[in-house]
Amino acid sequence: MEPSEPTTHTIEVDERVYDVLARTAATRDTDINGALRYLIEAPAVPGAPTTDDDEE
Repeated sequence: MEPSEPTTHTIEVDERVYDVLARTAATRDTDINGALRYLIEAPAVPGAPTTDDDEE
C-alpha cells in the first residue's frame, strides 16, 4: 500500500474570522495555520455557566 499524497484544502472565511485568527496567531507567536491548530485542539468552553443544584 502506497502512502497517499498530502492534500490541501482551501476554506474561505469572513474577514472577521480571519481577524480573530490573525490576532490569535500574533498572541501565540505563530502563523494562521498554527492558530487554527490551537483553536481546533482547545477544549470546548460551555456557553453558559453551569449551576449546581446544591448552590443557591
